[in-house]
Amino acid sequence: GKYYCHDVRVIRLPRHGASCPIGMAVSCSADRNVLGKITTDGIFLESLELDPARFLPAATEQVDNAVPIDLNRPMKEIQADLSKYPIRTRLKLSGTVIVARDMAHARLAEMLDRGEPLPEYFRNHPVYYAGPAKTPAGMATGSFGPTTAQRMDPYVDRFQKAGGSLVMIAKGNRTPQVTQACKDNGGFYLGSTGGPAALLASEHILKSQVRDFAEFGMEAVWEITVKDFPAFILVDDKGNDFFTSL
Repeated sequence: GKYYCHDVRVIRLPRHGASCPIGMAVSCSADRNVLGKITTDGIFLESLELDPARFLPAATEQVDNAVPIDLNRPMKEIQADLSKYPIRTRLKLSGTVIVARDMAHARLAEMLDRGEPLPEYFRNHPVYYAGPAKTPAGMATGSFGPTTAQRMDPYVDRFQKAGGSLVMIAKGNRTPQVTQACKDNGGFYLGSTGGPAALLASEHILKSQVRDFAEFGMEAVWEITVKDFPAFILVDDKGNDFFTSL
């Protein structure tokens, strides 16, 4: 959203009831399910699993069969290429990607409200829901992992009908409205793995620059050049959704 929160400290003040209500959001919107309570005995937070990987089955699938996708082509050609493959297909994306998330989407919607077209860059390239961390010296960008996609769901059908968001990259499931929009408009939603943001930046993002709305800081529109960027098809142009097939 609009602000980053790096630390939360709760201080109980005995004198005023206004100090009692406290809200805390943990991690991204996909993980805001931690229980907490404040009583006369103290402050209590639910204990979280520290090693969730122990619940996962051992990896058995080979991961070297990803399909290369050239993004430096007209959008129609990219869509036609993706349409050949079923959901779950692993991809290696190479080429130009536009990065835009919450604030940029709101600004683009305002442009449509005024009767203006979506910018050409937004219509010509896939959109990655993300925002970079500070760029270390000698690197093309800082950590650059995907954000949770559902916050952008209300924009998808409208943007696709205006020629944008036809190939989206992010993490997490989408609402049925997005699946229907992709079916109606020939769109695709590609999943990117949440977690290895630094790895994505160091090994798969070659170049990064602000393209629009620089006043938004890390939520500006960025243009990045990627090579073999890992992704997989989650929603296709035929109405198939990976998450509903589980």
